[in-house]
Amino acid sequence: MEFNTTHPINNNYLLLSRAEDVHVSMLARQLMDVDFECTGCGECCRSHLGDNSVIVFPDEIQLIMETQKLGWNEICRPSTPQFMDSSGTFHSFEWELIKHSSGTCKFLQENCTCSIYDYRPWICRTYPFYLVFEYAQITPLLSISECEGVGAGSFSKESAIEMATLLKERIISEVKEEIQLLEHLNGYEDWVLVRNDSIEKGVKTDVAVHDSRGLILVSGHDKW
Repeated sequence: MEFNTTHPINNNYLLLSRAEDVHVSMLARQLMDVDFECTGCGECCRSHLGDNSVIVFPDEIQLIMETQKLGWNEICRPSTPQFMDSSGTFHSFEWELIKHSSGTCKFLQENCTCSIYDYRPWICRTYPFYLVFEYAQITPLLSISECEGVGAGSFSKESAIEMATLLKERIISEVKEEIQLLEHLNGYEDWVLVRNDSIEKGVKTDVAVHDSRGLILVSGHDKW
């Protein structure tokens, strides 16, 4: 596979500048136009309605490790591989929270509360909202995932400002993480794309995980 990381890095620095220019007050006004209130249903933590994978960055994992006294492998696993090299090693980008065999997040408790609530990742903290850069857009767009809380209530001015602040911090963190990941990325000349259905369940394989720290090799991984 041939691609050049220079252009994406330069583009991400532009996106970072635009993310840092997001006006919290304007974003908060958009949020106040959305009738939303979390119902505490816990459906976003389960998989029967769709993909509930939660991508986590190294600093988020480290915070959970320090506050919950858990090991790295007790919190997360490699995200689904996207590439494989000529040696048969899979390559994935970032990590995801561990899920039970049922697909439910490991940290969802029986009463539908989160055992790491105060230290939950960006994705969970801002759900169902996220910011995304669409082609040719200067300002990231507010997007909303499927959630029964949409239409169930309304944002107060204070809660809208709080969420808008979190969304801005999240997209800045995401762009910075991608920049650092790309700066460490190399050796991809022999990579080929892999399909999800080509990854055999329960078969141990080596996975090279790429994140802002560089490459981390996970040997004998089989928890797909």
